[in-house]
Amino acid sequence: MNSPTTTLPDSRRLAPSSPGAPGPAAPRSPWPFRRTWAVALITFRQGLRMHLWIMAPLAILVFIAVDWYSLRFDPVFDTIPAAVGTALFIMTALAVVVGVFFATYFIPVEVETRVAYTLITKPVGCLELVAGKTLGMSLLLLAMLGIVWAGAYAYFVARGSDVQALAEQRRKEVLPRARYEADLNALEAVVQRGPLLTYRYRRPDRGPDIEIHHPAGTAPDGNVRWILGDSGTRLRWNLAETPLRSWINLYLAFQVAAQTADAARGAFRLNLQAREAGDEVTAREAFGVGMQKLRDAADAWDRAARLWENYSRALAQSTPPAPANEFYRRIAASMGNAAEAFARLPADLTEENLPESIARIPDFRLPPWQAQLILDLAVRAPPEVPDQPTPITLQVVPLTLGGGQGAEAVPDTEAARYTLNLEIAGSRTLTLPLVFSESETPGDVLRLPARGDLRLELRCRGPGHLVGLKPAAVRLVGPNGETVQGPKESELVSESFRRRQWIGGRAAEPRQMAVFRFKDVPREILGIGDVPVEVDFALAAWSPTTLETTARITFLKPGEDDSVTILFTPEMHHSSLLYLDRKFWNGGPLEARLECLTNEDSFGLLPESVRLRLDGGPFALNFAKAALQVWLFGTVLAAAGVFLSTRFSWFVSIFAAITVFIVCMSRQFILSATPVGEAARELESRAGESSLWTWLTGFFVPPIPNLRSLLPDERVNLGEVLPLASLATTLGWAALFVLVTVLLGAYLFRTREVAG
Repeated sequence: MNSPTTTLPDSRRLAPSSPGAPGPAAPRSPWPFRRTWAVALITFRQGLRMHLWIMAPLAILVFIAVDWYSLRFDPVFDTIPAAVGTALFIMTALAVVVGVFFATYFIPVEVETRVAYTLITKPVGCLELVAGKTLGMSLLLLAMLGIVWAGAYAYFVARGSDVQALAEQRRKEVLPRARYEADLNALEAVVQRGPLLTYRYRRPDRGPDIEIHHPAGTAPDGNVRWILGDSGTRLRWNLAETPLRSWINLYLAFQVAAQTADAARGAFRLNLQAREAGDEVTAREAFGVGMQKLRDAADAWDRAARLWENYSRALAQSTPPAPANEFYRRIAASMGNAAEAFARLPADLTEENLPESIARIPDFRLPPWQAQLILDLAVRAPPEVPDQPTPITLQVVPLTLGGGQGAEAVPDTEAARYTLNLEIAGSRTLTLPLVFSESETPGDVLRLPARGDLRLELRCRGPGHLVGLKPAAVRLVGPNGETVQGPKESELVSESFRRRQWIGGRAAEPRQMAVFRFKDVPREILGIGDVPVEVDFALAAWSPTTLETTARITFLKPGEDDSVTILFTPEMHHSSLLYLDRKFWNGGPLEARLECLTNEDSFGLLPESVRLRLDGGPFALNFAKAALQVWLFGTVLAAAGVFLSTRFSWFVSIFAAITVFIVCMSRQFILSATPVGEAARELESRAGESSLWTWLTGFFVPPIPNLRSLLPDERVNLGEVLPLASLATTLGWAALFVLVTVLLGAYLFRTREVAG
């Protein structure tokens, strides 16, 4: 605009001089909330006069059309969850439209029409105006979402009746060919109670723990930890706390010094050869290189001597003192003598006396330098072929130390592994040489990389074979014969994909199983009737399409002999529902052992793959809580839109609000795939283990609010109850954000310059 501008005055001063400008401000009412509420009602009525409420029935029509014409993989189990997800998405879109496009409208328009001047010179301050606009938009959104909620719920009831009839029809079709009684449980639950159900879940306190189910009467030693062949499970030991790294560093220090000394000899021999050939230029260059290598060798032998001496002192201070410290002290002394000899040579060495001096260059060599790895193995072939050797694989994975707080693996690829394949018949103690070398070595030797620490992994490759190790099965013998005990405990590692642990299928014993443990379940939360248990897992993508997977789950009461075993056929598109008779279990501790009995398949399991399924109350109430959370999300957007409109014009505010919305909704992508996230992670890594700094970098570097976290979790679509604690958390964050934006918006509006 070309007209002059004035600073917008507060309500204690006169308004800008203009036609029709009011006189001095009237006295304030003692009830500011009443004034805020009045502004909110005015804003609400303005929205109604603009016919914004029409978007609510339009949203219902869009929701019904989208859901009705969407294909469902399984109409019985997918229809209602998908419809709930669609309804919440439509509500979220409605909240975005109101918060971004309309919350930014009213203040800029009132400034342009000078209505804002009239308001703030009456008993309405800037804070009350901004707060009222935000509250009004929030109430308008609440009314619109209430209409959509009612329409969507009515639609759910109508679709639920159709789904219930379809479930009854399918139950009749499946009944003649159902392999197990439990295969009908999920369908019968829909038939009896309908699909509009909500659940609370009791997750296991521990699991899935991968264990081995041995054949009856052949239970092995309980102190041995067993792994099953071709099951994707391996035993792992972290050798970061053993002297392996020190031994490698000692050897490398010697190797560097010896190679530098050899380089000096090589340069001097080249000098002699060049002089015999009459090449004076090459001879001078070679002599200069040799002299420099002599000095480098003196420094290298000195560093090696100090390193070996320090290690000898550490051994002498151990309890009890290690006998090997004398060996390392003697080698350190020899290296120190070599360092002194190399330091003296350059002073007396010339090209003329070089032929006689070469013989005086020390040639110090280590005694045979090699460690040993000792494994105490217990090996079993399948029962049908008891004398067959068991194939195993040993792998050494290089590790690097992170911040001095333990070992972290380098990229875990096959190229980073040093592998040794063996076949062992019967239990035995396996002794393997460990060679300090980067080069390839013979087939029965493990080579140690020349950097960092190591992780040792053992896997069994024979189907049905078993390999077991006691907790302290790993021992190391140092280069001078000192014996070092490896880690006291091994880590059982299962093949994982997206956090899932996989258990291999096997019809014959031994079998792999996943154990889930419920420590103590209160009886009063179980409700009435038999206790439903929900089992949900992924099947292997490579399974044949015609395969009918068989699963077995065994429920045990710890400390008692009683158990219940249920066979069922798992499916990919819905969870299996099993029932525990209350006469067997009525609360307290419970253990569930899940096995795959099909050779061609395997199961991918999460900690929540086995859980108790408890009644969660009315569906309408849970859906209402999800709609309220969407309303809080929309209120945050409305507060942001009003805040931006206190400073900018309508069009600028809209584009700014859209930008802020996109950035906040893309926070995870920004942190994971952009240089901004890399900078945040770099700051976090430099800060070490400081929990405060980790929190600051995680939430304020970059300072992007996580808007997505305000929306209902996707598990609500599947019927899981939205906890009141989650709703209260969202309410707290939304209230804090609204309070801050209203205060800042009032300040910006008070200091804004507008056309006079």
